[in-house]
Amino acid sequence: MRKKKRNRLISRLEAEGAFDVDYLPQGKRYIMPDGDYKYVRTNFFYRMSCLFCRTVTFLFGPVLCLFRYGLRIRGRKNIKGIDGAICVCNHISVLDTLFVKQAIGHYRSYHTGAPHNNKKGLGGFILRRAGFLSLGGGYAAQKKLSETLRTLLDNGAVVNFYPEEALWQHYEKPRPLKTGAFRYAAKFHVPVIPLFVTFEGRCKHAVVNILEPIYPTEGETDKQNAEDMCNECYAKWVEVYERVYGKPLVYDVEAADKYTNDR
Repeated sequence: MRKKKRNRLISRLEAEGAFDVDYLPQGKRYIMPDGDYKYVRTNFFYRMSCLFCRTVTFLFGPVLCLFRYGLRIRGRKNIKGIDGAICVCNHISVLDTLFVKQAIGHYRSYHTGAPHNNKKGLGGFILRRAGFLSLGGGYAAQKKLSETLRTLLDNGAVVNFYPEEALWQHYEKPRPLKTGAFRYAAKFHVPVIPLFVTFEGRCKHAVVNILEPIYPTEGETDKQNAEDMCNECYAKWVEVYERVYGKPLVYDVEAADKYTNDR
């Protein structure tokens, strides 16, 4: 898609307050999870294929990100010693999963996404072995995903979500966040690691800003914790946006109140 057309579509969606609408075509050949869907397998072949795919992304992902985006990482000290966490990142590139892997770790990170990313064929096979976890499906699928997340987090993994939901390429502003990722953090009593990607310098190179973790508060309900962490994360993103770009966050929205956090 041409840059001018993409920017027009994004500007129109922003004006409508439709921050969670994906303007890119989604395709129809994908696997929708159900109660029998296996998010993570334990057999030898699966483990070896996962190791191979993660090693490939470890070796070639940073090179691709460097040459395509001039990717840099800022704030790694903020995740030192953290094992078992939910990670949230703004969704601004088809390659931003590689951004997260480079910031958090290629071998310990998993990445959730919409079912239309759970492709059939070789592409989907590689994505799943590299750590892709499909959202969507009915109650049985959601329950199984929740059980999978609990196991992964207990084993020290970091599971990434895109709480803005839709991909808006090269969009600089933070968008209103869905609370789903934060509900898992509250439910499993793990921290949230906020990542916010900015585009900086004359060449607009991408920078992954790793911010200080957000922890659930003891004694609060899961719902209240999720809302509090969601709001704190959004505030952190706004602070980074305004500091890096040197301007206040302002949306061109006709009815902003209609598109607040989905709780």
